[in-house]
Amino acid sequence: MAGTWLLVDFARIVGREVVTRPLGHRPTGQLTYQPNGRMSALLMRAKRPWHQSRTFFEASDNDRSAAALGFTGYGGTYDVNGSVVTHHVQVSLYPDHVGTDLVRSISWVDDRLVLRTTSQRTRSGRQFHDHLEWRPA
Repeated sequence: MAGTWLLVDFARIVGREVVTRPLGHRPTGQLTYQPNGRMSALLMRAKRPWHQSRTFFEASDNDRSAAALGFTGYGGTYDVNGSVVTHHVQVSLYPDHVGTDLVRSISWVDDRLVLRTTSQRTRSGRQFHDHLEWRPA
């Protein structure tokens, strides 16, 4: 599993139905597992809103916020136990993830790594999970 993986698909599933693709139909991302137990995950919408004439430092807070809505990233350490990988988050775009463990089930489709998040509840109480498919870099 060590190595670098490129994001192929990111789908949110309720029951057996894809209800949304949080980063659009052609997301981009990179997942890196190092042999020394370090990991990082960077995922983004392929086309995020941005005024091409502005640099990050020139952009308004609203522009920066809009760009951040199409991006997520975190890093830390990981361990694998059978068909489960646990990401021990040390840095993250989302402050509430820092210091937590993100558990993913592992499966394989040919040479593609498929990660499934643990089930969570929507605001309306429905169960959902995320399905992320990665190909070797």
